[in-house]
Amino acid sequence: MRHRQFVIVATLLVLAAGVAGAAETRTYDRPIESTWDEAVKAVRDVDFVLVDSRRSEHRFTMRTKAWHSHKKGRSMEVELSGDHLSATVTVRATDLDKSAKLAKAIAGYMAALDKRMD
Repeated sequence: MRHRQFVIVATLLVLAAGVAGAAETRTYDRPIESTWDEAVKAVRDVDFVLVDSRRSEHRFTMRTKAWHSHKKGRSMEVELSGDHLSATVTVRATDLDKSAKLAKAIAGYMAALDKRMD
């Protein structure tokens, strides 16, 4: 019986770690509007493609470029929240099944954004 409980708990922990790894968040001490501008520019810095942008909702979708075509790649959603004092940027894979494959791309994007925000 204890073995079964251990297996269930271990499985839940692995699943929770996968979901937690599916998104990355940073908070900056800058207004949301200027953070938005830098977040959009960071897309170009990492050579991603801006697919859809909804500035009024402070969210946009971007994707990586596939090696064989600039029209294909893995998609990520960027969401900003905050006010005139600070902003929080969250990046997540649009398809949770591909989140592990996008972890490096998301980390690269966040590093580019961090560099712009310094």
